[in-house]
Amino acid sequence: MLISFGARNYMSFREGFEVSMELSSSCPETTSAGKKFSEAICIIGANASGKTNVIRSLTFIADFCCNSFNSKPEDSLKVASFGWQKDPSYFFVEFMLGDVRYFYEVELSSQEVISEKLERKAARRVTVFSRKQNEFEYCVRELKELSKVKLRKNVSVISIAHQHEVSALESIYAFFSNIVSNIDPFFGDVKFNERLDNVFIISKRYNESEDVLAYVKNKLALADTGITDIRIESYKSPTDEERFLPIFRHNTKEGDVDIPYFFESNGTRALYSQLSLFKRILDQGGVLLLDEFDNNLHPDLHAWLIDLFLDPESNPNNAQIVFSSHNAAFMDKLSKYKVVLVNKEDNESFLYRLDELPGNIVRNDRSIESVYKTGKLGGIPNL
Repeated sequence: MLISFGARNYMSFREGFEVSMELSSSCPETTSAGKKFSEAICIIGANASGKTNVIRSLTFIADFCCNSFNSKPEDSLKVASFGWQKDPSYFFVEFMLGDVRYFYEVELSSQEVISEKLERKAARRVTVFSRKQNEFEYCVRELKELSKVKLRKNVSVISIAHQHEVSALESIYAFFSNIVSNIDPFFGDVKFNERLDNVFIISKRYNESEDVLAYVKNKLALADTGITDIRIESYKSPTDEERFLPIFRHNTKEGDVDIPYFFESNGTRALYSQLSLFKRILDQGGVLLLDEFDNNLHPDLHAWLIDLFLDPESNPNNAQIVFSSHNAAFMDKLSKYKVVLVNKEDNESFLYRLDELPGNIVRNDRSIESVYKTGKLGGIPNL
C-alpha cells in the first residue's frame, strides 16, 4: 500500500513536493470508508504546470528499483534536475507491506547514485540498508550476503538484490514492480498508449491470455463502444517479424461489421490499450499511474473507470490509482482529501492537497468544482 511519495530538484520541481495517500483524521467516514489510505488521488492543474512530472517521478523510481541492473555500467541515469542544475535530485517513497511501514529514499545525479537508504518501522524504526555511492554504510543481518556484492554507480540496491536472489528484499522489489504507469520513466518519451510498438505488444499479450482479452471485451462492451467481439490477428512485418493487431466486431442492422484497429475512434483505441493495466493492478494489488488517461474519453467514462478502484467489490486487493486530469468534476467525486492541485510560479512547480488549504474555502458541504472555476484555489491557466 502506497502511503506517500515525493521528489526535490526534479524536472519543474525545485523545492520539492509530497503526494500523500494518507487520509487525515478530519476526513469523514463517508469519504474514507473506514480506510487510513486513499485508493485514488487525482492531480489537477493547468497545462505545463508539472502534473506529468509528478507521475513521472514515481514511474522513474519504480523503474530504477526494478530495472536499473539491466543498464550498462556507462549508462546515465536519465534524471533531470530543475533547470539542469548540477545538484543531485532526491526521491522518496513511503509504503506499507503487511503491518510494516517502509521508507525508501535515494539521492542521485545523472551520473551516479549519491546515497540510497531503506528503513522499516514495526515496533520501532530501523535501517534495513544504507549506502553512500558504491559502498554500503550498513546492512541488517539478513542482508549480509548482499554486502559482499559489488555495487554499481547507476544501479539500485533493490535491483541488485533481485538479480542475486537475495530473498530479504524480494517483497520490496515486488512492491515497486507492482507500480505500473502509462508513461515512460524517462523524460522526452511519448505516452504508453500512443506508441504503435506498444499496441503490437499489448495485442500479443491479449492473444496469449484469453482471460485478459475477455476482460477487455467485457469492459469495451459496457463502455457503449458498440463492440460485440474482438479477435487478434497476426501478420508479418516487412522485416518478417510477427505482429498482432485487433479486429473489432460491431453489430449493425445489416449484420456484423469488422473494423480494423486504425479505423476505430481514439477513445476506443485508448481504452483498448489501457484496460489491461487496470486488470493487472486490480487483480494483484499495486499502484496504477496514469497521466491524462481521460484524453479522448467521455467524462462519464472517467468516473466509471475510477469507480473500479473505489468499489471494494471490483478492488478486493486494495489497489490504488494516481492520475492526472483536466476534468474538474473529479473534485466533487473524490472530495478535497483525494485531490492535489499543481501550480507553477516563475516556471517552478509546487502542489498541495485541497484539504491542506487554510480556512473554510473548501468545505465538505458545497461544490469544490464551482469554487475551483473561480480561480480561488489555483491550478488554472493565467491567460
